Amino acid sequence: MAAGAATDDAGLLEFWQLLLAAELPAGKSRALLESMKGKLTRSELLSRLSETERQKAMLANSGALRTAAEEGVWALAADDYPEVLRQTPGAPSALFVWGDASPLEKPTVAIVGTRQATPYGRAVAIKFAEGLARAGVTIVSGGALGVDAAAHRGALQAGGSTVAILAGGVDRLYPPNNRGLFEQIRKSGCLISQYAIGTRPDRFRFLERNGLIAALSRAVVVIEAPSRSGSLRTAHQANDLGRQVFVVPGTVDMDTFRGSHALIRDGASLVDHPDQVLEELGLSAATPSAPSKPASSAGSAILEHLSWTALSPEKLAEICGMEAADVMSELTMLEIDGHAVRTDGGYVKSL
Repeated sequence: MAAGAATDDAGLLEFWQLLLAAELPAGKSRALLESMKGKLTRSELLSRLSETERQKAMLANSGALRTAAEEGVWALAADDYPEVLRQTPGAPSALFVWGDASPLEKPTVAIVGTRQATPYGRAVAIKFAEGLARAGVTIVSGGALGVDAAAHRGALQAGGSTVAILAGGVDRLYPPNNRGLFEQIRKSGCLISQYAIGTRPDRFRFLERNGLIAALSRAVVVIEAPSRSGSLRTAHQANDLGRQVFVVPGTVDMDTFRGSHALIRDGASLVDHPDQVLEELGLSAATPSAPSKPASSAGSAILEHLSWTALSPEKLAEICGMEAADVMSELTMLEIDGHAVRTDGGYVKSL
C-alpha cells in the first residue's frame, strides 16, 4: 500500500498531526479537506478551525512527531485507504502508521475478546488466528492483553500478517507489557492509530478504537466476552457497518462468555473452527499438509490428551504418568513439528 502523500514530507506530516490533534468530527474533516482542494498548509488549516479546535491543534506534540518520523511512522490519507475502510461512513481523515500497511489490502478479519481471557479463550484465539492467517487473512486486533495479544501471536506463529489498532498515539505503546509483541507486529504488519502522535490512550479512546477495528475488517470473530466488554461494542459496530459477526461459544458456567452467548442469541453466527469463517467469507482454507506422526510413543501419548483446553506440563505429566522433564522434552518436539501450540495457560493441540 502506498504511504500516501505524507510519507516523506515533514510539512504534510505536521499537517496531519495538527488535523488529528484538533479532533474534528469526521464530516467536518472531510468537508474541510475538500474545501482546501489540496492546499494542505498549516496556516490554511488553522484558519479554518474553531477556537477550541485550534487550541487542541496547537497542543500537538511536535517533538514526539519528529521522533516518530525518524523511527519510520508515516501518515495514510483517506484516498489511500484499503477499500473496506474507504467505503465506511465516518472514517478518520487520516491514520498514522508504524510499519507496513500493505497487509490491509488482503482480506482482514478482526479477532477480539476480553483482557481477562481464560487459558481456553487465549488458546482458541491463537488457533483461530493461525488458521485464518495460513489462508492469507490479515488478523486485526487491538494489541491489548488477553484475547487480542493471543490473536496477534497466533498470526505471527503461522507466519502471517497482523495489524494492531491502538487507542493512543501510534508511538504510545499500550499496554507496556506488550512492547515486544508490538515490535514483532511491525515486522509482519503495522501499528495504526487515528490519533495524533503523542496522544495518551485515555479510556474513551478505547471505544473509538474499537470502531476502527470493525471498520478495517471484513468480519469480526468474538472469542470470549463477558456481559460488559469492549469487544461487544466492536461486534455491534461491525454489525451496524454490515460486517459479519462470528462468535466462538464457551461452556454455560463461564461468566466470561455471557456476552458472547448474548451475541449468538441476537443473531451472530456460532463458529467452532476457523474454516467456517473462511467459508462464510468465500475464502479458501489453506491446504493442510499430510499429518505426520509424533517422533516417539511418549509424544503420541501426550498428543492424545491435548485438546483446545490448555494443559500445563505438570498436569500432562500427572495424566500420562511421566516425569515432568520428559514431558517438557516431548512437548518441545510436538511444538516444533506443529502438533502442539504453547499458550499462557499451557499446551493445546494444533489445528
